[in-house]
Amino acid sequence: MLIIDKARNPGGRLSTRDHPPFCFDHGAQFLTVKDTEFRQIIQRGLQQGDITVFMHPEKGRVYIGNPVFKPLISRLIKPFNFTQNALVEKIEKHTDKSDYFWRILVKNSKPIFADKIILTMPAPQTYAILPKFLYKLRETSLKAEYQPCIATMVGVELPKSFSLNLNKPYSRFEPIWIAKGNISWSIAKWSRVKKNTKTYLSVIIHANQWFSSKHIERDINELAKELWQEWISHVDESAKIDTSVLINHVSYLKGHKWRYAMVSKIPEKWHERTNLKQKIAIAGDWLNGPRIECAWISGRDAANSLLEGL
Repeated sequence: MLIIDKARNPGGRLSTRDHPPFCFDHGAQFLTVKDTEFRQIIQRGLQQGDITVFMHPEKGRVYIGNPVFKPLISRLIKPFNFTQNALVEKIEKHTDKSDYFWRILVKNSKPIFADKIILTMPAPQTYAILPKFLYKLRETSLKAEYQPCIATMVGVELPKSFSLNLNKPYSRFEPIWIAKGNISWSIAKWSRVKKNTKTYLSVIIHANQWFSSKHIERDINELAKELWQEWISHVDESAKIDTSVLINHVSYLKGHKWRYAMVSKIPEKWHERTNLKQKIAIAGDWLNGPRIECAWISGRDAANSLLEGL
């Protein structure tokens, strides 16, 4: 099996943005579990220490990366051939012979040939890349709708003298969770590099749907600064942090626009998801619902549908 990914890092919505010594889960911040098979994957992640439990004030028990989702994703993709930074520009096939291989055209690379294909990109990108003769699959991709999300990543580098003022042993530093005002979710996690006296705080902030939809076309750097300032204003006294110290020791501040962040409408169940004759299927959270688990279930179902057609 070959996975072709246009991103720099694997994982899709669970990908991690690295900027040493900081790292950020700039997509999904947590996940929930209902499906039995998916639960087995999460349980293995817990046992291996790749993820940990976080008690969400509203959703209860959720799972977050430990400290990010990158270790979990690395283990999951290990058995597969994986190609990063590969932009698929077109897929094509002879329509009159279903036994012909798919020809995948990748930018600045040789064509790749495949017997079966599963497309997992967002619905608008799926529609754009599907050949016109697969009109039923194209119709399915037109039924999904999204809400955007503006994300902000902040790295704070604190001298040891300031971290000692937290009055907590480093091993017990707890994540800082904030969801107020224009912020739908944010979490700040502590880390420390070996043989280094400094303490690092990686902060990821997600704006709510209203703010993101209203400001999605604005300059991302301005938006990142605004969300960071709002986050600072919401930091609770119980976190025992001098906010002026955080502001004065920011060494990384960057924003990111997720135009296809939150699925707000999915296709009806009867809309086609697999074309067995042409050996192609579509998958993604936009087919099942706005949760990481929904994306995984969709991919599993797509693979099973193609295998059952053998």
